[in-house]
Amino acid sequence: MRTLVFWSGIVCAALCGLIDPVWGYGVVFVLTVVQLSMLGTAGDSVFLLIHYTAVLIYFSLAPAMQIATDTDFWEVGIVGQAAHTQALMLVLLYMAGVEAARLGLPEPPAAPRPAQRALSAGVAHPFLLLACLEVAFAMLFLRPDMNFTARGVISEEEAAPVQYIVYSTLPKLMVLLCCVALAIHATRQRTLWAWCVAGLAFALAAIAANPVNTARQVILIGLLPLLIHALGRRHRWTLAAVIFGAIAGLGPVLNLISRDAMWGAELASYPFSQDFDAMFVVAGILERAPSPDLGYGRYLLSAFSFILPRELKMFPGYDPLGWPAVLGNFSQSNLSLPPFTTAYFDFGLAGPALLGFAVSALFRLVDKAIDPQRTLTAGYLCALVLLAAYVPFLRGPILGWGPFAVSGLVAAVVAGSLAAWFRRPAPRPARASLPTA
Repeated sequence: MRTLVFWSGIVCAALCGLIDPVWGYGVVFVLTVVQLSMLGTAGDSVFLLIHYTAVLIYFSLAPAMQIATDTDFWEVGIVGQAAHTQALMLVLLYMAGVEAARLGLPEPPAAPRPAQRALSAGVAHPFLLLACLEVAFAMLFLRPDMNFTARGVISEEEAAPVQYIVYSTLPKLMVLLCCVALAIHATRQRTLWAWCVAGLAFALAAIAANPVNTARQVILIGLLPLLIHALGRRHRWTLAAVIFGAIAGLGPVLNLISRDAMWGAELASYPFSQDFDAMFVVAGILERAPSPDLGYGRYLLSAFSFILPRELKMFPGYDPLGWPAVLGNFSQSNLSLPPFTTAYFDFGLAGPALLGFAVSALFRLVDKAIDPQRTLTAGYLCALVLLAAYVPFLRGPILGWGPFAVSGLVAAVVAGSLAAWFRRPAPRPARASLPTA
């Protein structure tokens, strides 16, 4: 039933979008709400839940209201209806690819075996995680200008991207992931000592993830895994509502604090804030940029390789945001471009659908690892991080998804490995002795 509703909704959105893109985005809003309601039962795909929540935030009502009111971002002027319609079709193709990978999906995996549930109770000794957390927290003070000074203050030294990863991104995510592991440990052990350690970890995480100089991707990839662990299977509506409220409501507020009104930052309320301009930027580029040659993957590689220093970036000539036609029309250089748009430049109209299929197929495997009773290991924490990283990934990697996601996975491996050490062995059930003749 859910599959039939989706494909019917995609057709309706495409037909309405051909008439007026505002109507098309309105149908996408209705479609995502209906899909979220059908995904509300326990055991369904956590990835699809996060996917439709992200679509609901960035690709439905926000662009519809912006188009209807002729909103102007980044001094680019009014974007024409034809470009908005083409941008909508890219969204629909990506959504179709995501759902196509779920066709024939078997029933949700069965509950973990009793032996696995027994193992999950014996988590790591918290001293290891706490020591790792304190070391990572101390590293933040090696370069306090990167972590505790407002981004509006112009520093005399321009730090390289690698320095931000080493002294800021990775330590912050290490603190947050250790906090996640200790919180899971506390909910399973339910001892005073475990709760005190988790409380200390949360306090340090709150200081590390301060809104003054922390991009929201750190909070998403660092703390959202804990909500996915706690709510992803049984309290699904709560998880969707928290993600939506945190981004659509809290996102612009954190953006205003991090840029600070003292430096003249002016942010309108949702959905007119620059946080929700993704499809506006896509339509603006489609309207103004010349038709590029097919990149056969080079546009995507150029977008994702921004984690490297600029001189090491792969295929810098295939960065759509670096085209003269784009730079000459947008007043803002730090623009965000959703990955399905660069996939379109790479492979034409088949690109967004192929990317959606590939991403969804990957997360079919990740979904199997998401169970609140699963043993706390590096693999489980990496699965949580990947699910949390999907939100900024779909919004657009240009804003900094790559280094945060990679740092989050490194932190998950470290925290998960520490959580697996010194785990108390699960008690083996005693064998009943056979009666002797």
